[in-house]
Amino acid sequence: MAKSTDSRGPGSAPGRYRMRAAGLLFLGFMSLGIHAQSVAAEPDSPDEGVERFLLAEMRERGIPGLQIAVVQQGRIVLLRAYGVASVEHSVPVTSESVFPINSITKGFTGVAAMQLVTEGKLDLDAPASHYLDDLPASWRAVTVKQLFSHTSGLPDIVDDELRLLVDGDEAASWDKVRTLPLQAPAGERFAYNHTNYVLLGRIIDKLAGEPFTRFVTERQLQVAGMPATGYHDARDVVPHAVGMYRYVKAADGSRQLNTRYELWHPALLTATGINTTAEDLARWAIALQEGRLLDGEAALNTLWTPARLNDGSTAGFSRFINGYAIGWPTVERAEHRAIISGGGGRAVLAMYPADGLTVVILTNLVGASPVQFVEDVASFYIPGLERVGSGVDR
Repeated sequence: MAKSTDSRGPGSAPGRYRMRAAGLLFLGFMSLGIHAQSVAAEPDSPDEGVERFLLAEMRERGIPGLQIAVVQQGRIVLLRAYGVASVEHSVPVTSESVFPINSITKGFTGVAAMQLVTEGKLDLDAPASHYLDDLPASWRAVTVKQLFSHTSGLPDIVDDELRLLVDGDEAASWDKVRTLPLQAPAGERFAYNHTNYVLLGRIIDKLAGEPFTRFVTERQLQVAGMPATGYHDARDVVPHAVGMYRYVKAADGSRQLNTRYELWHPALLTATGINTTAEDLARWAIALQEGRLLDGEAALNTLWTPARLNDGSTAGFSRFINGYAIGWPTVERAEHRAIISGGGGRAVLAMYPADGLTVVILTNLVGASPVQFVEDVASFYIPGLERVGSGVDR
């Protein structure tokens, strides 16, 4: 067990952590120790209830390792880590462990675009062809907003395994996707699509005058104070990176834990490239909602307003995630409206703007689907919150 950096226990200053054993997690054929790091809880806080709930979910879903951060009214009130970052080497998850967040990356791309909007460089309602002059004739009426909201109807530049159509070759994949028919008329329906974000990356590169990864780093990561965060995949050497896992069916029919490696072509990084910690992501959510990344409440409202289809309805992943805005899936309902972005079947960022709450859950198991239980966690802090279903994340 790691030594605490602050041994005063409950009531010590937020941001100082303690490590403690938190039980055993059974993963089919092995047991793994669970450790927790925590911002000291206030009396009568829901933190211990959250911990019991998460440990039960980890056992039920077979999750090796998990981080959680909870923000209330602009302050991190809970920061804990459980389980193992590396099953092979029995390395525990700590607050410094770095996780891929996959499609949550799209929210950073959305913020980058809104920064360009507020500077007068980008019009979300303009056709993408206004900024890119090499689009096929059938693509030229598609708007920037339709790219962001997956309502463009464009053919997809990746296959079912999220590989470029011509594996590893962006130019050849671009040539191929340009010859494919539209999936639907622009604005007709929601269809998750990586061509959209490849085009958005090109637009941001052009308008920002620098690669979008550098633009995001300078204008978001550095401003929010996110030293552990960057664009990476399995090829990169990343300090404190967790191992990634998934369950597969073994030859004898049993469920077996396997390692998973994800390699991203640079063209796809606008959609799926960021690796981070729960604490860094919580800091980013605070900076976003405090106005340090976007200038004015109107910009934030635009960022989170779901796009409308041609028939006037909103469209999203499911009955639960029923809207999609500028890189952000939304939960539109009468009370406790939420912005809930999932990534890779293993990470979730949920914000409840009217309730002053943000919940970040990162895991190292593909298929853990924390988007399915993040509202259970949120309900410990929002009395009366009623889940309406489960979402989908990519």
